[in-house]
Amino acid sequence: MIWNMLIRKEQVADEADDGEDSNFVTKLAHEPQTHLEQYLAYYVGREEPGYAVLITGDWGTGKTHQVTKALPADHAHYVSLFGLNTPEEIEAQVFAKMFPKMASLKKFADKLGAVNVGVPGYGSLGVNGLTSVLANTLIKDEVDNSKPLIFDDLERCSVRNSKILGIINRYVEHHKCRVIVIAHDTKVVDAFKDAKEKVFGQTLMVEPNVDAAFEEFNTFFAQKNEKDLLGDLKAEVLSIFRESEAQSLRILRHVIEDVRRLVAVLEERHREDRAAMVELIRLFSALAIEYRSNAIQKEDIRNRHGALYAHRLSAAANNGSNVEPPRFVKAAAKYKSINLSGTILQDDVLCEMLVEGRFDPVRIRESVNASAYFLKLDSSPWQIVINFDQLDDDLVNPALERMEEQFEKREVIESGEMLHIFALKMMMAARGLTSETVRQVTDACKAYIDDLLKKGNLPPRTRGSRWFDDFDGAYQGVSYWVTDPYKHEFREVFEHLVEARGKALENKFGELIPALLEVVRSNGLTFFEMVCHTHNGTIVYEDIPILASIAPEDFVDAWLASPKAGWYWIENALKERHMAASHFSALEPETVWVPKVIRILQARAEKEKGLSQLRLIRAIKKVGVAPPPAPEPEAGTEKTGEDVGDGTNGKFQSGLTPSHWTLRST
Repeated sequence: MIWNMLIRKEQVADEADDGEDSNFVTKLAHEPQTHLEQYLAYYVGREEPGYAVLITGDWGTGKTHQVTKALPADHAHYVSLFGLNTPEEIEAQVFAKMFPKMASLKKFADKLGAVNVGVPGYGSLGVNGLTSVLANTLIKDEVDNSKPLIFDDLERCSVRNSKILGIINRYVEHHKCRVIVIAHDTKVVDAFKDAKEKVFGQTLMVEPNVDAAFEEFNTFFAQKNEKDLLGDLKAEVLSIFRESEAQSLRILRHVIEDVRRLVAVLEERHREDRAAMVELIRLFSALAIEYRSNAIQKEDIRNRHGALYAHRLSAAANNGSNVEPPRFVKAAAKYKSINLSGTILQDDVLCEMLVEGRFDPVRIRESVNASAYFLKLDSSPWQIVINFDQLDDDLVNPALERMEEQFEKREVIESGEMLHIFALKMMMAARGLTSETVRQVTDACKAYIDDLLKKGNLPPRTRGSRWFDDFDGAYQGVSYWVTDPYKHEFREVFEHLVEARGKALENKFGELIPALLEVVRSNGLTFFEMVCHTHNGTIVYEDIPILASIAPEDFVDAWLASPKAGWYWIENALKERHMAASHFSALEPETVWVPKVIRILQARAEKEKGLSQLRLIRAIKKVGVAPPPAPEPEAGTEKTGEDVGDGTNGKFQSGLTPSHWTLRST
């Protein structure tokens, strides 16, 4: 009885009849437009072609998309071979697509658990036996050939090639099916060799339909009621894609999305400048294609101009022979309509967009504004000089003279602007455009920095271990003009500037220390937060060794005058700070300062009595730092209690000695 409920061939036949009633598919879902669609229309129109069709092509060319668009679900049985491990699994997937109602039998059978079923001719079977019978009697024998059968992801199936070909051949010859197989890996196709010729009567190499794909992708990414920001700039994206010789529509899809994101953050005045937009779209599209194709890497984007310049020098030194061009040079050679080292988008901004996926409106606009297209007459001289390639001499020459005047008069104090001037002077020296050598320019730049420091005009460094990030490598969205011939000299100047700004801050310690001591005197917690890591905000003196510039006596006076409730925070601040100083070179001066504070505290403890003395001793213990060793006595003198290194003069009032310090840790 149960068997009669589960399986009757008449049920399968009825479902197959339903398919026949829905008409035998002989046409595509739309009129054929491409060469692929024209052949598919011819093949589908034949009731019993007697062979299968193999569709292949490069990854990302849109094979599956083009086939399923012409033959959607109501026109074909689509089966992905991805992850299928046995012939039975393939046949089961085909059966499920052709007879979705009957495919639910297995789910019903699974619910029976371990129930034994009496099957005429097979005896008593459990669920596993029943499933096997269903596969043998239904899955293999019952086929609906009213629609074409599409097998996709051939290369992702672990079944042996010979087995797959056998299954395909059975559907073609025995069941009279029209079978279309999609393979995304030409290596897999080549592995079939002669065997595939017995099964596949036609092999089609798919070319990407770039125009149609572009329109579809652009429509997909467009938001409702959103203005078409690309407009006729679409042609620029398509032109660059064709120049790249890329075949992957997946890459095109990503590039379109990225271009739309880029254009969306620009200002209206940017979008209205057609020349600027053409260069921007071409440059960004080309670099996006090359990066997504793995033709270039992050380090190539970060040094575009340097890579091209270094290759030219290398080629010149070798008379143009036997010089293997680096990745970026190879990529740049593909494009005739755009210079891949163009500066309308700076290296670091490009890395943020292409590598990190960040489209920062401020950074992008800053970069575009610094380009020759949007420079104003009142722009900084370095901004005009660095864009000399795109500007007339009557604008560049006065800017160059003004830049030299700024250098001689030490007018520029902003680090980023200063470094742009230094880099441009090094570039001109390296190319023989001035009478100076790179070494002479380097020394002159360091002297410039020293003069600002001496006169008190150099801005002090700010807090944070990476406080110089705002002008490291680029400034105002523009990378410094630095190439291999003088990159070490430029780095030397950069490090000199960083060190000098640290000294500029130290020179201001005299103004900052009184306020910091007042904090110690009034609020121990606030002092802790100013010099140690907490969850409450930024550390004012995170890696600034200001404590080393405070007289230890003054610090102890402020500490002892502070409310006792805040001592816990002062103790821990000194402990944490001393530990940090041993690991971070910036705080190294404080490694000898904290022990001096402890020595003075010990001397103060000696003069106290009772609980006041105990409080100081416990505070010293909590800091956990030993005092510095006492200086050796001069020859001919004897050590006294006052010379003992623990700073206690060898005695403690109230009978307290150093041995008592270990009795309690809190």
